[in-house]
Amino acid sequence: MRTGTRSTAAPLRPFRALRYGPAAGGPPHGLLSPPGDGVTPDRAAALAAHPHAFLRLVRPDLLPGQGPGVRPDGTARLLRAWTARGVLRQDASPSLYVVEQRTGTGDARVQRGLIGVLDLAHPGSAEVRPHEEVDPHRVRAQARRRRAAGADLEPVLLCFDGSDAGPAAPSIEAGAACLDRVAAGPPLVETRAEGCRIRLWRVGDPVRLGVLDAYLAARSLCIADGHHRWAAAEEQYRTDPTGPGRTLLAMVVDVGRHPLTSSAIHRVLTGVPAAELLAAAGEPSALPSRPEHAVDVRGLLPDRVRDPLAAYRLAEQLIARVRPDGRGVEFETRRDRALARAATTSGTALILPPVAFSAVRERAARGLLMPRKTTSLTPKPWSGLVVHRHHPDSTSHHPEEQVCDWRESESITTAPSTTRPS
Repeated sequence: MRTGTRSTAAPLRPFRALRYGPAAGGPPHGLLSPPGDGVTPDRAAALAAHPHAFLRLVRPDLLPGQGPGVRPDGTARLLRAWTARGVLRQDASPSLYVVEQRTGTGDARVQRGLIGVLDLAHPGSAEVRPHEEVDPHRVRAQARRRRAAGADLEPVLLCFDGSDAGPAAPSIEAGAACLDRVAAGPPLVETRAEGCRIRLWRVGDPVRLGVLDAYLAARSLCIADGHHRWAAAEEQYRTDPTGPGRTLLAMVVDVGRHPLTSSAIHRVLTGVPAAELLAAAGEPSALPSRPEHAVDVRGLLPDRVRDPLAAYRLAEQLIARVRPDGRGVEFETRRDRALARAATTSGTALILPPVAFSAVRERAARGLLMPRKTTSLTPKPWSGLVVHRHHPDSTSHHPEEQVCDWRESESITTAPSTTRPS
């Protein structure tokens, strides 16, 4: 399934976010979650230990006794229950939200982005461009979950490069300065989780909102993460163009100031021995220089081919030959985990190279799509800071002081972070 270039409403629009309230009963580091696609089953128990942990909303399939067949309306029921009990409360007025993630010490890496909603029904002020193909089955599943929940639990990550602004440079500089001023003030949320310092601010002042509106106006935005969520929102909008699901939660980052890191996404074919895969590629079965459970796809390319994308296209062709139904194909960003998974399933890890982010953006600008699961762009925003409900009037709002104002420095430690893209 391909989702081509679509012009949609940007800049971001303010919204009344659902955020954790006092009834959540826990510090933020015990409630927030890494991005839902970055949680593996071995980490889920620690991340869902608190009864109001956000992982229980965003990845119920990882909870004990659950699985891939978990019903999408379960999330809707839990969201309604938490809202009714005040675990999640809605901000009193529409706002944009500034989120900052800082990793490391000393010369720490800082990412600062702006969260709001896009309105798919009002095109014209900017282009949002995908860079990867999507799986139509996953898109339909995402659309069902989104429709059942009546909410966006995680933002789609969008980016632009402010250093290429040209005539728009003054509005870029003014917007960046505005974000810096917001981040100099006291945050609504401040916590540490897995070595990452996370802070959140709310912007509701009309003057600042006007500056940020100009900051994002007419930008060409590239989808960095969340292609299936984006495609699911578009499918829901096409099905019901006047419905509440026409708005989509998104976070925008200026990669000129806060670059993203592009990592490879390896494939694991469970139950497919390397000899069978090499035979499908027309290679001899005995190649002692290769690990027993791994095939470096670049080694199967002609010497003259240097384009990393050629390796992904070849991987897709090989998978289609040995697993035409697509079953038993898993994705891993860490090479060691891909090799371990292949070994434990008598399978094969297809080791792939990273694709430079500059190539990702250049192809997206030309409307060209890469094979699905080609890139893992990080950092991604942590989940649980804000929720966008599609029916904002169905939730009574509460005075601002009754929504959690968290500033603490405790941390949660779980197993090392691993991304398993969705």
